[in-house]
Amino acid sequence: MEDKNLLNPFNSNNLIGIDNYFNELVTLYNSNTFPKILLLSGKKGSGKFTLVVHLLNYIFSKNTYNLKEKSFDLESSFHNKLINNLSENVIFLKHKESENIKIENIRNLKSTISKHSINNKSRFIILDDVEKYNINSSNALLKILEEPSENNFFILIDNKENKIIETISSRAIKMNIFLTKVQKKKIIQFFLQKNKIKSIMNFDYLDISPGLFLEYNHLLSKNNVHEELNFTEKIEKILNLYKKNKDQKLISLAINITESHFFYLYRKNVNRPIELNEIKNKIIYLINNFVKYNLNLKTVFNSIKSQFNNAK
Repeated sequence: MEDKNLLNPFNSNNLIGIDNYFNELVTLYNSNTFPKILLLSGKKGSGKFTLVVHLLNYIFSKNTYNLKEKSFDLESSFHNKLINNLSENVIFLKHKESENIKIENIRNLKSTISKHSINNKSRFIILDDVEKYNINSSNALLKILEEPSENNFFILIDNKENKIIETISSRAIKMNIFLTKVQKKKIIQFFLQKNKIKSIMNFDYLDISPGLFLEYNHLLSKNNVHEELNFTEKIEKILNLYKKNKDQKLISLAINITESHFFYLYRKNVNRPIELNEIKNKIIYLINNFVKYNLNLKTVFNSIKSQFNNAK
């Protein structure tokens, strides 16, 4: 499997590091106490959507779900329906990049869930990226949540990038997904080893979610930004790539590489933390201004090199 497939939570048929949350949700479901509105909150890439995919496979395809190993069959009939959005018991409403959820989408959802599912079983409505809903879409969603029907269960996924309006969050039972450094490393190592992918980034100097680590690692691999390159060579290559395709993820990657490298420098130069932190912040400031003001790449990069030379 190529590492790009790792970025799709539908392909994560092994649940690693977050099985405690899964066990709690299974217990709630089996005891008929599953909340009508559940808010899964946590950093992007922490496994919230993967957790939902596993829960749905457990509920609707118990004969193919391995509860002991926390894994499911990627070729099962239900999972194939799920990934193609064809299950009569699951509705996905996902935010698209650079596009807000439209109020018409929410109104269409209201019309759909007002009808019983074909098999009269429970129906789960999965709303991803709810923190990105604008005020109109949020208010339309609120009207639906205020009148939940007997068989409809809402799972809202919040990546903590913006604040959800209080009237929505107050109606939900909240589950915070938090991963320790050890759990994050365990998840990353599992997926890298399982799929025979080389790690280009050093996780020991990063504080990001497993999902983001895999995404950044894929970006580096895809664009031939090898680990053999030094810090300034990596930054130059990434900024050049951004200049061509304007992918904001590349800027986030450049900043994370900067944070990671300076964390490494802190550990090597324990007597210079304040000075190094100032240099790091100046480099990140230059990277952000490069994007914000569409500055000349050569000028910005020379300034970054000049700052970095002060860190040596």
